[in-house]
Amino acid sequence: MKIEINRNGSGRMLRSRVRALAGAGAASALVIASLALIGVVPASAAGTLTFASVPSTTTAGASLGTFTVTTSGTGGTTDSIAISSSCTLTGTTTQVASGSVATFSGIAITTAASGTCTLTATDSAASVTQASGAITVAATTASKLGFTTAPPSTFQANTALTTFKVATEDTYGNPTNVGTDNITLTSACPLGGTVSATEVAGVATFSLVTINASGSCYLVASDTTNGGIAPVTSGLLTVTAGPPTKVVFTTAPPASSLTVGAALTTFAVSVEDVNSNIEKTGTGSADSITISSPCTLGGVTTVPAVAGVATFADVTVTVAGSCVLTATDSTRVLVTAVATTSVGEPQAALLVTTKSAYLDAPLTLATSGGSGTGAVTYTVTNGTATLCAIVNGTLTAKTAGTCLVTATKAAVSPYAGVSSAATAVTISSAPKALKVAGLIVNGRKTSVTVTGYNFSGRPRVLSNVAGFSGLVTRDSGKSLGISITVKGKSKPGVKVLTLIFANGKRTSVKYSLHG
Repeated sequence: MKIEINRNGSGRMLRSRVRALAGAGAASALVIASLALIGVVPASAAGTLTFASVPSTTTAGASLGTFTVTTSGTGGTTDSIAISSSCTLTGTTTQVASGSVATFSGIAITTAASGTCTLTATDSAASVTQASGAITVAATTASKLGFTTAPPSTFQANTALTTFKVATEDTYGNPTNVGTDNITLTSACPLGGTVSATEVAGVATFSLVTINASGSCYLVASDTTNGGIAPVTSGLLTVTAGPPTKVVFTTAPPASSLTVGAALTTFAVSVEDVNSNIEKTGTGSADSITISSPCTLGGVTTVPAVAGVATFADVTVTVAGSCVLTATDSTRVLVTAVATTSVGEPQAALLVTTKSAYLDAPLTLATSGGSGTGAVTYTVTNGTATLCAIVNGTLTAKTAGTCLVTATKAAVSPYAGVSSAATAVTISSAPKALKVAGLIVNGRKTSVTVTGYNFSGRPRVLSNVAGFSGLVTRDSGKSLGISITVKGKSKPGVKVLTLIFANGKRTSVKYSLHG
């Protein structure tokens, strides 16, 4: 048993007696009673520490000023006193007492809290501790953002992340609990859902954010209202693919293969979710993928996926032509993928040689080039003309303008099919004479103007009148100036003037012949 004797003369005189009693094995109760008579007490009842000048309120990071801890009854007037806290402290937290008083200055609390931070003084030499009163610590000026509730570290693509929060904080990471700024999320990964939120009491809550691509990335939260607030970056997020929905040619089959029956260059098909993320693990990652086609195929056409990707290195096409390849998931029902490859030797370039036509004269199309005996077919789309159409190789349109015609020559072994470039065929309206202005008189040379549209060049001018001759002197496209002489003795009345253009088109208009 540890005992302590009051330091006085009688105490020193009685030490030998105490030792004798303890050594003789006297009952502990008797020893304690004897010690009490001579002023000796157990050590646990001795010594106290007392705080002075500790503030009850402060600001995070601000000095608490100067305060003291006084030792009494410990016998250690020069003991080392240490300050600790449940809250984070900065500054010098250990001092040696002088004359039983340890003086502290420059200590700061960086943890914001309301009435829960206390200081604890410890005299390890005397095994004595003492807590201060509660201190309320306010956050300092807002300077940065922080994730007060972090986003999940692992989740599935296109699935809303569990709710997380971003707060405006002071430099020590304490939420300021004030502010209504707008906080926006960005990432190297594609984001979906609601990526902006307005703070409520300095805290922005996100509950509808998705990341739509598998892989690894970070979220960056930025204050778009106050550029002086530093952004914050989340921890690493790992995004896995969603449920498989489709197969895709991630490496397409070759657009052409020169030799019938030769293996196509290697291509690959992946199993993917709705956002085109490859199913590298889990469901779909080891499915069997099959290639089919209306063309006859050979080689290995069913391959198991490895980490979501099936690789085909031995598929052959045994006929010449343009072949559609379809990739199908044989393990589960998913959306298929298609690609086209042309098999056979290349043909010579194919050209559409017909370049112009008229609305009132359907045009038979023609080509040059190509190789082999394959049939030629045509497709057409509207250019500036409307209702362009091809029926049995004949081009028509509703209005004047251009039609874009593409010719295709079918594959016939050993040649693959070939298509021309889209070629503009100009559709023109036929020329039309509408009116003759001016007098045409028997026996005179006169000048008249014929108005209309789509005039081109200087046409020949004819009439059903004996001795008629005419010469075009001016052509504006919409009007013709014509010098006319009538030398015959035709009966006056309504006659017909005919214009014949260089392209063979003609148009007629009535006029009055005067006597």
